[in-house]
Amino acid sequence: MIAVALVSCDDFYLNHQLGGEPPITVVRNFAYTLSDADYSAVASNATNIATSLTMGKNETDSSVYNRLKKLGTDKYFSDTLITPELFLPTFMAEKYPQLSSGTLCEVTYRTVADLPVYFSDFDVIREFYPKTPLASIDEIIPALDAGVDKRMKREGYKFIVYFSDDKTYFYQYTDGAFKPYTSSGPDVVALATADYREIGAEGIANPESTLNIYLSRRFPYAADEKTWLVIYRNADRQPSVDQFTYDLASKTWNILTKITNESMSFEMKDAWKANTSTYLSEPFLGHGQGDFIIQNVYLESPLTYVWYYSSTYGMCASGYKDNASHKSEAWLVSPVVKLKKATKPQLIFDQAFNKADNFTEEATVLVSSDYKGDVTTCTWEALPWNKNDDGTLNVPAGTSWTFQSSGDMDLSPYVGKSVYIGFRYTSASGKSGSWELKNVLVYEPENKDEK
Repeated sequence: MIAVALVSCDDFYLNHQLGGEPPITVVRNFAYTLSDADYSAVASNATNIATSLTMGKNETDSSVYNRLKKLGTDKYFSDTLITPELFLPTFMAEKYPQLSSGTLCEVTYRTVADLPVYFSDFDVIREFYPKTPLASIDEIIPALDAGVDKRMKREGYKFIVYFSDDKTYFYQYTDGAFKPYTSSGPDVVALATADYREIGAEGIANPESTLNIYLSRRFPYAADEKTWLVIYRNADRQPSVDQFTYDLASKTWNILTKITNESMSFEMKDAWKANTSTYLSEPFLGHGQGDFIIQNVYLESPLTYVWYYSSTYGMCASGYKDNASHKSEAWLVSPVVKLKKATKPQLIFDQAFNKADNFTEEATVLVSSDYKGDVTTCTWEALPWNKNDDGTLNVPAGTSWTFQSSGDMDLSPYVGKSVYIGFRYTSASGKSGSWELKNVLVYEPENKDEK
């Protein structure tokens, strides 16, 4: 048996299928991106179909099997039941049957992006047309009470739209009654009957272009970055919602992207299994700075940078140049860390700090759930340093290049969120230490020994 690292498993597997050399049975650390055809293969996999049929029905009586079939047509994961960790292992086993225990594969797939929280208001949308024309707006709620199915009159029913020929009104069922819809999110607009007549269709197949025209005509003097949530009927004539923001420079309404790429690690042991217990793993050594980004807030001359990569030490930060210390503030920011399914996530890393005795003044680790590319315009919360048994902080003394572990830093307050981790370095004129980082890991502690 030969252990090797392959750039492409497809080349190896094709060679085996065509009668080439006997298969190499151990392949480590390869990556694969699902194609459109792969989503269909996942949906039509016999084992997956059997799994879906044993999962019963969901709360709206749509079979899980039908939801699996929808994955094959949508070409992205969007369902709380049809998940990559549950339905990709059988696909991996079918695609790579010869790979043995120890194989690791990072699979990239399309899924629904993390949307603003107010999108949850539109999980259920229903259009309502009264049987007889209403004389005034005061008649809408009585008409809703009389005309809406009893199933809609329950807490948790988020949204209903009343249509007249040229007007729309928005209501939600809350506290046992229909009330006008209120939200901290953007303004809401819905296409009415007259709009579909003008479009010449009963549903909209291409909202990105059609609704751009609609919004441009309806709001010709929109301010830059004005945002609307638009309710419309999609190509299947079902209510849908999208968010559009106006770009004054291009005079275009840009749709919020709902589909994004995500990756998940799968490991072959006795069978393929998703490794869902690691949310971020970046050793730095041998990897460069990975997907982390550097942002400089302030660099006193002659500094031109603070953070840099060392193939020996990992990511390093220093405000020392030309035999002197200089004032600086610079950040090393992680890629997004998605903790939607986490239970008790922990952050741990190795660090060294030398040439100064004020570590806690110069080095800080922070977390943000609203970072959008600028460290100065979002909210950051500092993580407390761990303490030793004697009550002292578990941080470097500042007199050695020896690395030490940070210990587990609790990220449980961020469960259910997508966050960014920022390593902030500051230095002062006349005093600057050197901070070194490697082996950054966000994980579930019960699985640490397996990493």
